[in-house]
Amino acid sequence: MQLPALVAVWFDEAMRKRVGDGNGQQEYDMEQTHLLKKNGATLSARPVTGADVAARCRWQLGCVVGVILLLLPLVQQHLGPPEVVWKAALATSLAFLTYKILTFKRWADEYPYVSRFLVCIAAMVVELLCENVMVWIVSATDIHKYDDPPALQDNGEILFNYLAGRNGILAWFINCKWWNIMHFLGCVLCLAFSVAWDQHPYSGFGVMSRFCLTICFSRILRTVSFMSTVLPSPRPGCYRRRFPPPPDTVWGMIKVGIKQLRGFGGCNDLVFSGHGAFWTLGPLTFQTYYPNRLSTSLLWIALIQTSIRDVIDKQHYSVDMFLAVVATWAVWDWLEWVYPPSQPLPPRPKEQPGDKPNPYVLAVVAFGLLTAAVAVFVAKS
Repeated sequence: MQLPALVAVWFDEAMRKRVGDGNGQQEYDMEQTHLLKKNGATLSARPVTGADVAARCRWQLGCVVGVILLLLPLVQQHLGPPEVVWKAALATSLAFLTYKILTFKRWADEYPYVSRFLVCIAAMVVELLCENVMVWIVSATDIHKYDDPPALQDNGEILFNYLAGRNGILAWFINCKWWNIMHFLGCVLCLAFSVAWDQHPYSGFGVMSRFCLTICFSRILRTVSFMSTVLPSPRPGCYRRRFPPPPDTVWGMIKVGIKQLRGFGGCNDLVFSGHGAFWTLGPLTFQTYYPNRLSTSLLWIALIQTSIRDVIDKQHYSVDMFLAVVATWAVWDWLEWVYPPSQPLPPRPKEQPGDKPNPYVLAVVAFGLLTAAVAVFVAKS
């Protein structure tokens, strides 16, 4: 049996105990059929199409994405409100989100995906911690770290600088600093939690399961890549500025790697970009589970601009950014079995009473939010 099938069986262990033997797709169909019959819906053998999903998506989430990607950067760039304003806005948003979570009516539809989410987010956290150590080790073991070798020729950077010098609009687009990890993560979290507002027909836990596991596997590929071949940093003298002299013992090397979280990476963890891999998941998640052209297009534009800016700022080579998109997209498609878009939740009649929230599931939600907050804090440090 192949790895995806083994993991899928592991994920759905609780469901199998309820419905007996059978593969994951059959179990899903049985449970969804039971829910449809219970809700009085008409059963149909016709497969779910993109048009069916789009018909159940609402426009408000697209507007929220527009606010995050257009209005907020505009306010940050030109108005610069004090920090207390942002804290008040964040506190208000969290209070409103807490209210919607506690009054959410579709908890029974989310419960089958909770264990799956826990496995995926645990795998992601373990991978990120191991990668954090490898980022330090690949820089510390670079035999040319004190030689300040010149950066490789980057034809992408040459092209972007040429275009910026020829046109004012292109110069603005290439060099502006509008978007960062918080904007992409904010959009994805809005997609996950928008089930509380019935903005799309998918499970929030299911969507985030695929999101987290894609981060895990794509960054495993990243770690193997930059540990295999050490490229010179595009910023000569990087090691002297960022790292201490390496210890003489193996344990000393590992200890230094564990002591500090490196949100901005190191010096030689280049192929491919970890930030680029994370940014790529924004448009991929939306085009898969919320087929809205406006929000998806904005996210792709933001991805292109931030990737170019990383090259211009000499954080990465252009090949690092290109491979980040390609590799992450490939992993995302490979992991479709984690939560296929062909398995939306069944429609729920408005007159049906709401489900009571499970305190353990609420704790899982809180843990997910805490993990996101730590990711933002580390990325800014």
